[in-house]
Amino acid sequence: MHDGTEPTATTRLLHVEDDPAFADLTATYIDRLDRDIDHEAVRTVAAATERFDEDAFDAVVCDYDLPDGTGIDFLERVREVAPEFPFVLFTGKGSEEVASEAISAGVTDYLQKGSGADQFEMLVNRLRNAVDRYRLGRQVERSIAALEAASEPIGILGAEGTYLFANEAYASVYGIDRETLVGTHWKRFYPEDEIERFTDEILPIVTEEGYWTGEATVDCVDGGRVRERLVLTHTTDGGHVCIVRGAEPVGDGPA
Repeated sequence: MHDGTEPTATTRLLHVEDDPAFADLTATYIDRLDRDIDHEAVRTVAAATERFDEDAFDAVVCDYDLPDGTGIDFLERVREVAPEFPFVLFTGKGSEEVASEAISAGVTDYLQKGSGADQFEMLVNRLRNAVDRYRLGRQVERSIAALEAASEPIGILGAEGTYLFANEAYASVYGIDRETLVGTHWKRFYPEDEIERFTDEILPIVTEEGYWTGEATVDCVDGGRVRERLVLTHTTDGGHVCIVRGAEPVGDGPA
């Protein structure tokens, strides 16, 4: 089981290295540099594949030359099930050919072994960055999945006023599919007097106080007119989150 990405203090590292002395040296430096990295060493592609499949890890550090294959062989196996999983190729076999092969296979980072302690400091820093990016990405994916599945209509607008995200429930209020809604400016769905009210009164309140709740009239794409109850929340990038608490038809829109 590969997905050990829940936000915990510990990073579980699978280190694939056929030289026991270098594996021990790497472990010693990792312990000195970051006590929150829990590392396990194996020597072959087969052993690495078995451990990766049966347990949860947060990252892989792998040598290139291994007794039963290469680090690229293992990388390709990992990418079959985890396209973005943090995988650092840490090898003494430094060449443009190896680097190109690793990049083509989807390696997260490529680091050549050196002769001093600096190599381990660089390794730990790159591991931290790779794991942090991966965990953040997974958190964003889970958040988006939760928003998409929500029965409550939710939309997210950027600073320019265009929709960055909308779930199906939100798009249905406007009589449009969400793929079409994303990238559309909010003004498309409101009559002129509401556009003026939002621009002059409501959005300044959202910016200054952080939120606003109230009612507004929407001209739907299908020609209907809806009275919606809204909650608007300001976001740090200057946009806002819009939640529709209720919507009732009030007649036809403009001819």
